[in-house]
Formats: sequence, structure tokens, C-alpha cells
Amino acid sequence: VDWSAGAVELLTEARVWPVRERPRRVGVSSFGLSGTNAHVIVEQAPELEGPEAVVSVGMPVVPVVLSGRGEGALRGQAARLLECVEGGGAGLSLVDVGFSSVVSR
Repeated sequence: VDWSAGAVELLTEARVWPVRERPRRVGVSSFGLSGTNAHVIVEQAPELEGPEAVVSVGMPVVPVVLSGRGEGALRGQAARLLECVEGGGAGLSLVDVGFSSVVSR
């Protein structure tokens, strides 16, 4: 890749991300050799002030990766995982499901 052309540069170390009058946003793209491409845009969350800044959650907030060929399959997968966690089946916790969803099927 010719990094000298254009305004894109490869980061090799951490650097300060300046605060501006608008939310910070970043785009990340990943291109796999097998043709799998993934793209995401991440935006800075708004600052909360006052009592609503403290959030109490009954269980840990854990990302769970889901996949499906369509909306129905995706909803079905989510429902099955929720049933496993809420039903306490086989001693599963939300943390266990989240971890397993990233490293296995």
C-alpha cells in the first residue's frame, strides 16, 4: 500500500483523540482473504449529567455475537440464547454465553 498518497495513515502507536464540538466517530474496515468483509462506524456516546449518569444493571452488560441468514433466523437465535440464560439451564450465565458466542458456535 502506498501510504504517501492521500490523507490516510497507518497508526503504529497511541495518540490523543482531540475533543471537538461534535461527537467523535471512527470507521473500521476489515477485509478477509476469503472474501469476508466487515465494516463498522463507532460514535462517541453522549455525556450524561445528573442522576441518570449512574446506571444500575442487574447483570453485567455483555456483548453477545449473533448470526443468521435472515431476520427470522437472527431473532430465533436470540430467543434461544435468552431462554438458556433466563432459564438457568445447564448453569449458563450471560458471561458464559457472551464468551462462547465469540470463540465458538
